[in-house]
Amino acid sequence: MENQDEQKFPQESPLLTREEFESVSDSPKKTRRKALALVALGSAAAAGIGSRTEQGKRLLASGRNLLERLEDQWHEHRSGGSFATQRIPLPNELEYIAFLEKLSLRYISPSEIVKPHRNIRNGVANEIPPRHMWNRVVDTLKVADEIRHRLGKPLYCINSAYRCPAYNAECSGAASHSYHMKNRALDLMFTGGPEAAADVARKLREEGFFSGGIGVYSSFIHVDTRGYDASWGA
Repeated sequence: MENQDEQKFPQESPLLTREEFESVSDSPKKTRRKALALVALGSAAAAGIGSRTEQGKRLLASGRNLLERLEDQWHEHRSGGSFATQRIPLPNELEYIAFLEKLSLRYISPSEIVKPHRNIRNGVANEIPPRHMWNRVVDTLKVADEIRHRLGKPLYCINSAYRCPAYNAECSGAASHSYHMKNRALDLMFTGGPEAAADVARKLREEGFFSGGIGVYSSFIHVDTRGYDASWGA
């Protein structure tokens, strides 16, 4: 049986349910911090453990760490409008990760690719693409990997990959026929801004590396492998 003195708060599972998180996410800062602090320190208080005992001190320290993590979740939620739960894998997520690992990309990890599939926007959850679409993203990922190689600057994040139709409908400005819904498109944020990355993408397309769309936005570029060339944006 686990020694009570060695018990720790879970490190990977979400700290709040989505409903609890939403209930404090729009509160004024002081009120929000108080609510989060009560959640973070609730275990120690409920156990009636005083701060003078060694166990109490450890639990209170863990509570402070939880508060910091909750604040990070709040900032991510407010900045992106999404809350990506980490409680359990999405359906087919582990199998999709195994598929992506076999691609042996040089710079892009399966976890980076999968992350936007966990997003929730306006209460609508994104999903892992259907199995019959998995191969469609391969060429686009190779384009992204080659852009990263030639650009010589890190990929900050993948903003968007596959979008299920319901989630796509909640994305502001998304086309109803978006290639994201076909698992052929990626939105990429590169360190150094979108213009340099777009220049590399155009060069690759001119060389025949791929045929597809290149869109330039204020903070990211869109690339897809639709099979014919298209360009938009700055």
